[in-house]
Amino acid sequence: MKCQQCAKCCEGTLMELSVKDLKRLEQAGHGREAIAEKGADGIWRLRNFEGHCVFLEPKQRTCTIYPLRPLGCYIYPLNIGPQGDLIIDAICPAGGSLTAEERKRKGALLHRHLREIDSQARLK
Repeated sequence: MKCQQCAKCCEGTLMELSVKDLKRLEQAGHGREAIAEKGADGIWRLRNFEGHCVFLEPKQRTCTIYPLRPLGCYIYPLNIGPQGDLIIDAICPAGGSLTAEERKRKGALLHRHLREIDSQARLK
């Protein structure tokens, strides 16, 4: 995929985080409560600041933790549709550049990632 750095995916994010995502960010010095919030469903999500992801540098439209970004951010713009099918998020202007191989690989990652997050939420 050829990201255009529009940062639309970082605005009002609801990005779900796995325990692995949280631990990786905590090991890098980010406090859990400062970067994430736990929903009533038991799922941790990236925190928003002034309407965008806490890690977005808004003027340059870049991610301040790009090498450490959550797995869901890596998988994006692939998502799960209402029928459980793989879809490309319509807000992403670069979504059409996702290759068939990327869809396949990221799709498998997405399913595994969401199963992990769901099982972690049930444990807590």
